[in-house]
Amino acid sequence: MDIESSAKPTPPECIPCSPESTSPPPNPLNHVRSIILASAAGIVWGITFEKSRVFEIRAIRGQMVFERFVMLKMFMAAMGISAFCIATVGAFKPELVYRTIRTKFRVGCNRGVLRGTVLGAFILGCGMSLSSACPGMVLAQVGAGQPNSLYTVLGGLFGCFLYGSFETSVWGKAFITSGYTFPNDKRFVDEFLNVKDRAGPMIAALGVFACAASGVFEALVSWESVPGGDSLGEADFANDCAGKSVFACRQWQPGIAGGILGSLQLVLMYSTQSCMGSSTAYQSIVAAPFLLFGQDRRDKLAGGRSRFKYLASFTPASLALQWQIFWCLFCAIGAYLSASMSGTYGTVPGLPPASCFLGGALMLFGGRLGAGCTSGHGISGCSLLQCASFAAVPAMFGGGIATGFVLKAILGDAYYPSY
Repeated sequence: MDIESSAKPTPPECIPCSPESTSPPPNPLNHVRSIILASAAGIVWGITFEKSRVFEIRAIRGQMVFERFVMLKMFMAAMGISAFCIATVGAFKPELVYRTIRTKFRVGCNRGVLRGTVLGAFILGCGMSLSSACPGMVLAQVGAGQPNSLYTVLGGLFGCFLYGSFETSVWGKAFITSGYTFPNDKRFVDEFLNVKDRAGPMIAALGVFACAASGVFEALVSWESVPGGDSLGEADFANDCAGKSVFACRQWQPGIAGGILGSLQLVLMYSTQSCMGSSTAYQSIVAAPFLLFGQDRRDKLAGGRSRFKYLASFTPASLALQWQIFWCLFCAIGAYLSASMSGTYGTVPGLPPASCFLGGALMLFGGRLGAGCTSGHGISGCSLLQCASFAAVPAMFGGGIATGFVLKAILGDAYYPSY
């Protein structure tokens, strides 16, 4: 697949797992296979998110103020297993990993590290604390019946629309591309260090480190303990599996849940020649109205100077080719099935609509500015050794931590909603 020779214009940014960066495969059966497998992976993604309980407000906001570590343990395990998957596939099919998939990350990655990647990731992190979600996780919240989570989704779509207008403005483009940018031939750590032949071992080493970190955090703070849980009136929900099937349990160990999420990279790499990422699906939904135009008109908009250039570039020839939309839809379905099996549907409190909407808008605006979200940068980008991802992840959590402490100082006991 020659990505650079694609006839479709490429947006001037590096978006992890972005379907707009390559022309679709010519065989219609490939489209069907990609959609079916991505949908199945989405169901597993939704079930795993729901069973981990990481989607709950107390898990996300608690992580940001270092009171709970479910999110970090799950995130590190997902990154570690993802890295193992990529290293393994790279050993047997190096063309798929080091050319096809890496090229999707490399093409058009012409944004400043500080004003683009770092600032965008920081804004995304602020939105995470405010809405207590991330672009992929909010879909599990919707499926699990968390109140007002749809406002977060709507805010995310609004944030994508705002960024589309910002990206195409003259001053916006100058702002995004100013400052230091990773050279085109040094956008991955092994390239930056001039050790391209060691990419596989370096990815595997990252996998060992991330999985070990998840294990260390579990040893220090057991998932079966809930700091401050008694004072908040929370039940001991971690030990509710006695005599139940694995799907009837309320919660799974976060490291195991993260490992399952990371292993989904194998399915996506082989079925879509791509990798995890959720924020592009939001942008594609915002761009869906352009399907009412003919292909020639869309190509002119995407390649011209129209204010809709950025948005139009996310519209494929057919909406059915946008596998990430199906991935996200079935994530919500998977979370619903999981919550129904454990009898926990609709039992998790939500946040006020305004907080959800504003947080969602910040998340997706920041995700587009930073060229990736928690799954795109954290699980996929880092596992591919993308330099920008190693700058984005600390900034992402930095924004979340700063906002979390500010919110806790302002809200006090209301920082965690009551059950």
